[in-house]
Amino acid sequence: MASAKQTRNVALVGAKGTVGAPILSALLAIGHKITVLTRPGSSTDFPSDVTVHVGDYNDGEFALRGLNGQEVLILALGFNAYDAQIPLINAAAKAGVSYIVPCEFGSDPTHQKLNAEIQMMNMKASYRKLIEDLGVSSWVGVVNNPWVEFSIRLGLYGVDLKKRTVAFYDEGNVKSNFTTLTRVGETLAALFTLPEADLSKYKNEFVYFSSFYASQRDFLASAIRATGTSENDWTITKISTDKAIQDAKAPTADPRARMMLLFTLIFKDGYGGDYNSKVVDYEKLGLAKENLDTVMKTLAQELDA
Repeated sequence: MASAKQTRNVALVGAKGTVGAPILSALLAIGHKITVLTRPGSSTDFPSDVTVHVGDYNDGEFALRGLNGQEVLILALGFNAYDAQIPLINAAAKAGVSYIVPCEFGSDPTHQKLNAEIQMMNMKASYRKLIEDLGVSSWVGVVNNPWVEFSIRLGLYGVDLKKRTVAFYDEGNVKSNFTTLTRVGETLAALFTLPEADLSKYKNEFVYFSSFYASQRDFLASAIRATGTSENDWTITKISTDKAIQDAKAPTADPRARMMLLFTLIFKDGYGGDYNSKVVDYEKLGLAKENLDTVMKTLAQELDA
């Protein structure tokens, strides 16, 4: 990086969650001063250098106490707790927090064709609008597509390491961007070390994270190397993306079919899965490239595949 890194006072909500935990680890590793806000009954087992505030997010005085003196608020809550952002965003404005990272951590909310198909994408816009309307903080939205480790464990990329099966969408050749949970944390932590002149470019903008630009066939090739198998050891099938989309929209569609609509579209050309031209400058952030085979081998060992 051309400019010196700086650390900031960062408040994190959801620090024990799927994405919150790697964010916390990365923030600490890079040297940010961390405050965690958590609800009563939640774990308070954090490193000694983390300041912990326990209270009800709807308690404005509690939220304000926790956010006073903070420069950044990162919200890493589950999708069923999105509304808990509202009192925290209001408190952040009162406390003068400069930057808020709302609960995004998904696919590209700016892609019109994707948003037309996935209605859930639109539900996040109101929280960004609240931040803008309050006129104090700026939001920074994270786009990372479905997390690599999470998705491979559940076979959501079509590759099942344990069963040695692959379901290609169409021919399995469409490349998209994918991000590990570790890299989400590392990128976010590094982003907030940028000097204000550089960081301010992301005010009320999305920042695009990526570990790998890959197709399903790339994932299969990596899985073969990671497991020491050959393609003949795998059962390969193909799914029509058009049929999968149709099935997901059917009135009788089960919840899994509807959930798989997002993954279908990620592997369908023209639906926003490929944002490679927008990916943040990792060289500027000082982060080295990741190795897909290393990630795949770790997952294979974890799953005893």
